[in-house]
Amino acid sequence: MVKYLLISLISFSCIISSANNTITLQHKGSSSVINIKQVGYTNNATVYCGLSNGVYSTHTCTRAVINLNTTGHGNTTKAYSQWSNHTDNAFTITQNGDNNLGYLDLDKNDNVGIINQNGNSNTGIVLMAGDDNAYTITQTGNSKYGKIYSFGDDSDATITQSGTGAHNGYVYNYNYADNNSSTITQSGSGSHDADIWWYADADNGVASITQSGSGDHTARLNFYTDDYNVGVTQSGANDKSFTATYNCVSSCTKTVTITQYD
Repeated sequence: MVKYLLISLISFSCIISSANNTITLQHKGSSSVINIKQVGYTNNATVYCGLSNGVYSTHTCTRAVINLNTTGHGNTTKAYSQWSNHTDNAFTITQNGDNNLGYLDLDKNDNVGIINQNGNSNTGIVLMAGDDNAYTITQTGNSKYGKIYSFGDDSDATITQSGTGAHNGYVYNYNYADNNSSTITQSGSGSHDADIWWYADADNGVASITQSGSGDHTARLNFYTDDYNVGVTQSGANDKSFTATYNCVSSCTKTVTITQYD
């Protein structure tokens, strides 16, 4: 079953249940509410906020609330918002069970992006550009891979992973990203791998990595920046490894706290 939709300024809900479900939605306007739910087997949903007839141009996407929910089997869910007047939007991807891929590519300011994944092979990726944004990836169950790319200031990036299997969480701050906060929390059995980077003369960064439970813990921090506050906590019975690279651009004011215990 294939659905292609072009929507502007609406409240829209859609539930699709069959073997092969595909929804492609182009939305423009403001103050819209969009709910999409897919149940069963090969689920593919893609939303373009501010796109019309394949072109972003000057189309508005503001104050939209977009909820994408998939349950069961091959789930691929993506949302895009990439133009200068795409602000104050809230995107939520929820995936339950089997092969989950959630992807958000969002531009400009005051946006909220959330990826929730529960069970089986979970991959969550966020690209955020702009200021005053908040993005969260939460993954539970089996394999977990979360990655956030941040371009802009005054933004929060959070990855939380729990359950069995491998835990892999990565946050990268680019382009003079000042006053950003990056947090990775990993718990449960299986290996834990976390990496936070700051590039290109970003100031006043806050980074936190917490790893607990069985399995080996590996944490890495790389700072090409001034003025940062870092906290790393690793607990559990197995091996723990922490590596840090600090490169001051001019003068550094830094606080680094590392805690490791069984």
